[in-house]
Amino acid sequence: MHPFEFDMTTKAIFGEGAVAKVGGLAAGFGKKALLVTYDEDFVKKMGFYQKVAESCKAAGVTLVSAFGVKSNPTVEHAAGVIALAKKEKPDAIISLGGGSATDEAKFVGIAAGYDGDPWDLASGKAPITSCLPIIAVVTIPATSSELNGTSVMSYEKIQRKDGFVSGLMRPRFAVLDPELTYTIPLKQTAYSAADIVSHLLESYIGHSLGWAPFQDHYCQGGIRTIMECMERLLADPKDKEARAQMMWTASYAWNGFYPCGLGGADATIHVLGHSLSNFYDTPHGAAMSVTIPATMRYFLTTKTGKLAEIAREVFSIRETDDLAAAKSGIAAFVAWFKKIGSPTTLAEAGIPSDAIAKLAPDALKTAQAWGLGELYTLDICTRMFELCK
Repeated sequence: MHPFEFDMTTKAIFGEGAVAKVGGLAAGFGKKALLVTYDEDFVKKMGFYQKVAESCKAAGVTLVSAFGVKSNPTVEHAAGVIALAKKEKPDAIISLGGGSATDEAKFVGIAAGYDGDPWDLASGKAPITSCLPIIAVVTIPATSSELNGTSVMSYEKIQRKDGFVSGLMRPRFAVLDPELTYTIPLKQTAYSAADIVSHLLESYIGHSLGWAPFQDHYCQGGIRTIMECMERLLADPKDKEARAQMMWTASYAWNGFYPCGLGGADATIHVLGHSLSNFYDTPHGAAMSVTIPATMRYFLTTKTGKLAEIAREVFSIRETDDLAAAKSGIAAFVAWFKKIGSPTTLAEAGIPSDAIAKLAPDALKTAQAWGLGELYTLDICTRMFELCK
């Protein structure tokens, strides 16, 4: 195993009714909180907003609301929220939603005390030195943003979507109330499932450690858990146990715990997927279900054993030949994504095949920004996207 440091400073508060504790948590930081969330009509219709507002009122916390976060959060929208934060000077930020709401809350949190262009902080031109305390209230479990220090933002002005990391952006509290997920539509749930699987597969496929039984079995078990949850949810979208299990699995899929000791991973799934969301606003999970099979096809001959192993462990494929097992495993993943209702090709995601001409250079920029430039060329990125057809 490679040396590592792991810091999970976020306190997770899990269980039905946990959202009622939000106000008390916010009061621990002061008397005013900034709420960062989705469309106002939507969050009020679902009852999410009222639960948070009532909790804050009971705790004596003034709530300043910023609505309108998109599924792929943008710098342009965040600019208005940052201005609001500078004006109102909240003591904490409450994100209400999935990873997009929490990612934007993190961006606002680090930019609220910065006088320059906020993108300087995301692009690494300026160091991240502070962040307002964040309380992440999860309504769409998928990204693990509530338990990690990563934010992903889209800057429409320059057509870039990028991720950046700082331990300062880790939420102080993650409020995981499964009750908030009971009404998520199956289509959105499918995208969430694909996103969770992508986080588990990223390190599994991407690491080069010769023997990592704990981490590899963790990945395999996590994917099987998500598949079992989806099986139950397809039968009953309000299955409480399936919603709860999916929420907790999502939180631990990408919070830094499972890849400990594996060293760096090439992150192909997300390098490709970010470009789909950048140019076509593809929901993140939908982008992942397109790029996962393509990534597996690209590594079919160089990581045959790994792909064969997951095929056998996750799908009970009994092919004795590794290459045949790996191919069957890829086909099984595609069939599963189709079953739950998530796209598996560019066309199914509504993206024209001629888009590769602009997708590939963008993916190369992402790889270079993430320090993976030595693993990618324009030709490699192009070939990878060809496998998304």
